[in-house]
Amino acid sequence: MRIGIGSDQSGSECKERLRTRLTAQGHSAADVSTGDRQPSDYQSITGELSSAIYAGRVERGVLICSRAIGACAMANKHPGVRAALGHDLNSARQGVQDDGMNLLVMGAGDLSPEWACEVADAFIHATYLPGEQAFGIPPRRLARVVEHIRNNLDTPLAVGTLSRLAEMSQSHFSKLFKLSTGLAPHQFVLQERINRSKELLRQDDAKIVDVALEVGFENQAHFTTVFGHLVGMTPRQFQRSSDYEPMVMNGPQLEVAQRW
Repeated sequence: MRIGIGSDQSGSECKERLRTRLTAQGHSAADVSTGDRQPSDYQSITGELSSAIYAGRVERGVLICSRAIGACAMANKHPGVRAALGHDLNSARQGVQDDGMNLLVMGAGDLSPEWACEVADAFIHATYLPGEQAFGIPPRRLARVVEHIRNNLDTPLAVGTLSRLAEMSQSHFSKLFKLSTGLAPHQFVLQERINRSKELLRQDDAKIVDVALEVGFENQAHFTTVFGHLVGMTPRQFQRSSDYEPMVMNGPQLEVAQRW
């Protein structure tokens, strides 16, 4: 396994002991706390280790520092990083199995080098057992994706971008997204674009070409085709229909008020 390790000055002894142990076990241990960073700068070390996890350069990370809680909070702001504090075997193991933890943070001075290695072993050898297979994407991850879609309808919304927000591979994401919403990702994006366009078309003096561009279509012709297919009338007919009642489109009406 490719493992990233890091520490500030107070955790350097534990880190070196851990690196020796990981190497002896056949793992690839990349130390991110070397180079230009100051040994006391836990923030830059946390950022580098989190970036390595997000970019896929390492599969899991272990950070040992004096500001462990602060490092957890900072690491969890990075997409794709699930960091937690763990000083016992059960927490390290369960964090991976139940929640997909990929960054273990330990407080320097709170445990001996020998025990730090034992806790890291439990973390590294644990396997994520997702309970989402039969239920789709977990609600908070799904809300994150949906909110991103609704806030960025005027930009390209590739499946690769959405899957990274959900912290999944593209194929896994596409499968679970449809299980959660009843629609494939590209179908859901089209639905949201048309829903937004209907709001804009109701505004006074709305120009169809401007609405098309604002909701992410390359041109008015493509917008008109998709709109007609999903709504049953052209955008112009929609604008002129004085007795129009909003149609219920296929697909879920997802709430995204949750935060994560």
